[in-house]
Amino acid sequence: MDIKVLPYPAMPLLANPPPWNHPAARGEPTTLGTSVLGNTIALHGARRANVLLFAGAHGDESEGIFLAHLLLSRGCPVPVIPCLNPDGALLRQRWNRNNVDLNRNLPTPDWSPEPTNPRYPPGPAPASEPETVALLAALEVVRPTALVSLHSYKESFVEVERPPEQISAAHNRAVDAYVAAAGIERRQSIGYPTPGAMGSYGMANGFLVLTYELERGKSHGELEPLAAPLLALLQALEAERFTPQS
Repeated sequence: MDIKVLPYPAMPLLANPPPWNHPAARGEPTTLGTSVLGNTIALHGARRANVLLFAGAHGDESEGIFLAHLLLSRGCPVPVIPCLNPDGALLRQRWNRNNVDLNRNLPTPDWSPEPTNPRYPPGPAPASEPETVALLAALEVVRPTALVSLHSYKESFVEVERPPEQISAAHNRAVDAYVAAAGIERRQSIGYPTPGAMGSYGMANGFLVLTYELERGKSHGELEPLAAPLLALLQALEAERFTPQS
């Protein structure tokens, strides 16, 4: 199958600029690497932590990129990669500049060179892309046990990539409190196979992965009320290292 197809049309970028230069968001981020086009991939608040938050694996999902920067501006309690795919964000496309879906490029047991759909090209090999290498480098720096990935979709929900019985009571309470506050569903799957994705990587390597799908096309003003409850969720997840329950 030829995976070098043109990107799907990107959603319009949000109109008003996010508060990326808020004083609380300043400081010297750690450079994890550079993108295909040479743009910096930065980790803010680099340190050992229980949780790593990242956004922008898909460059046209600007809602998550904005929300990550908003959390930074309000004192995010965990390390953050606000935009994993800067080339895709600049080009307004889902993929990186090599036309690879970064959320299908992770080294997982189910990775395959054949995409399940032309929309999800996995690349020529696991971790073939510099952006994926940068994410793996962040895992070495932070050594988290929980990962929160911000995306956007036609509907909003939090996908918890493990069944509740494999998650501690404290972590289950934290997730359930957040989805109640945000008025969205908690799900265990998006409903179709995602080989090479972060959820598969987490299951294979003992991480708790939360994939947060924001509603596509939400304005900055509509996203801002999510900041406070999401900060509370991150604080609760950070309070306890995740260990899969038997």
